[in-house]
Amino acid sequence: MMLYVSLLIFFVLLAFGAPVFLCMGCSSIIWILFSDGIPGLVIAQKMYTATDSFALMAIPFFMLAGQLMERTGITDSIVDFANSLVGHIRGGLALTCELAGILMGGISGSGNADCSALGSMLLPALEKSGYDEGFACSVVASAANLAPIIPPSIIMILYCNAAGLNIGELFMAGFVPGLSCGILYMLVCHHYAKKKHIAVTPFQGFGYVWKTFKKAVFALIMPVIIIGGILFGIFTATEAGVAACVYGIVYGFLTRKLSIRDLKDSLQGAVVSTAGPVALIAISSMFSYVLSREGVTTMIAEFCVSTFHSQSIMFLFVVAVCVVLGCFVDGTAIILLMTPILVPIVQQMGFNLLQFSIIFMMAIMCGGLTPPVGATIFVVSGVQGTPISKISKPILPFVGCVLIVTILLCVSTPYATFLPGLMGY
Repeated sequence: MMLYVSLLIFFVLLAFGAPVFLCMGCSSIIWILFSDGIPGLVIAQKMYTATDSFALMAIPFFMLAGQLMERTGITDSIVDFANSLVGHIRGGLALTCELAGILMGGISGSGNADCSALGSMLLPALEKSGYDEGFACSVVASAANLAPIIPPSIIMILYCNAAGLNIGELFMAGFVPGLSCGILYMLVCHHYAKKKHIAVTPFQGFGYVWKTFKKAVFALIMPVIIIGGILFGIFTATEAGVAACVYGIVYGFLTRKLSIRDLKDSLQGAVVSTAGPVALIAISSMFSYVLSREGVTTMIAEFCVSTFHSQSIMFLFVVAVCVVLGCFVDGTAIILLMTPILVPIVQQMGFNLLQFSIIFMMAIMCGGLTPPVGATIFVVSGVQGTPISKISKPILPFVGCVLIVTILLCVSTPYATFLPGLMGY
């Protein structure tokens, strides 16, 4: 009986727009208070254990790396370099945004950070160039939303910590789907620009490309340090985050683009950005414990095992569930809520865990673009005060691109596992 009361509280609070961690926390506390034989000390221990992880220390460091990236002008140099490469093609400014999203995804690991940086830089220019306000916001949101799938990715780190999967392996699995989405996004932008007769900017020559590359080369070294270090076993994901921060600080001071005040503000911003995910991790562990004690996870497992006998059908079902959840719940919450339920089911059914994991990441990425509570469109709407209603329709082609890649991953195992296998995972 208490389970139904707790779940009712959870959905009522969610319907009224309460933060997800508050929904899970309140419903869990009600269950604990009125359930016999559950000492509060056990819950406290579980919350502590959920956050007591070396891998999770990567989160604040990647948050700090993103802050440093913005304050040292790394974002500007990446956008200028991207513009020199594709700015002369029809829809060049939108293509620049998408290419910059791909490049920046290899640095910050956070879609929200990339969204704020790209939005403040490119939204006014996109609208001035003739792009509708809603489509311009959709371009920025889709570009920033590549960060969760292109390594390093904070949500991948969270997932691997919860699922016990090798972080480097999942990072490698994210490259091909992430680049595929980026290319499809560019095709959407090119088609829109042709349809709307957006003016074409003339090519400024290979000399200009070389000039912007020289300015961006130190920025582009950062993802090489992060991914290369993890790939070749030089350091863990957490140590890679530290290396990225050290590099960003040294680069900022050497180029005189970072002051002591900027560093202090970056540290404060990283702490504030980290507090939310860590609190959510702790509280979700309590909520997962409640579901486990009440046998909810077992019931879901029995349903999946008895209903889905095909790996592709099972994966498509998970995608549908995650996309629907993404309309109302943040991606981090979906990972922390669903991973303890779904991973044991996939292992029990003998399906490919790596393939499932990257599909799961893609489904969450799709949820970040779906209204009304898609995290990325929520951030981009706040950059210039654009109503989400103006973004809801233009964002659909980009959501379709993510779904196309996700379906390909569901029906083709090598699409997900080829690169990790090639790299020796």
